[in-house]
Amino acid sequence: MTEKCIDTTAMGLFFVALVSLPIAMICFVQYADSSYGLAAEQLGKFVMICAGFILLAAIGAYRAGSNFGATVFALVAAGVFYAGWAGGDIYTNVSLGVLYLVAFLWSYLAKNPPVLTTILITTALIFIFGGVAVAEGTDIWVLLKGIAAVANFILTLYLAFFLVKAECDGKCAE
Repeated sequence: MTEKCIDTTAMGLFFVALVSLPIAMICFVQYADSSYGLAAEQLGKFVMICAGFILLAAIGAYRAGSNFGATVFALVAAGVFYAGWAGGDIYTNVSLGVLYLVAFLWSYLAKNPPVLTTILITTALIFIFGGVAVAEGTDIWVLLKGIAAVANFILTLYLAFFLVKAECDGKCAE
């Protein structure tokens, strides 16, 4: 029997990546054509479902004794769910972004891997740029949100694959 090696951290990262990519695509399309809005409505339902899986990763991190992982995944789940449900406003999005910047500091002080620490910056930027885009109504903030979302997608996938490989080295049957 093959041992399964994907932990809830990798799962959570895969779902964060799964949310980040369509956000980036919609931002780029919206930047190119401001009248584009239908896909964004559909995205809201999708990200709320993904938020549930990110919350499961938070619960898994809690059960594994990772206070940092549980807290950050729970914050991300809350932010992703809120973004899907309400779309966000400047005050909530910037507040979430600030909390992700605090988590960035926590990650840095805890000497977590630099990729994880950088993911917290890109996550913060997604929410901050999204909030400012709603308040300002200018396309440059949508473009910046899309760029941050692409960076988040790449970094979360990279870290998820790295964790799976690290966990499987020496433990998984080939």
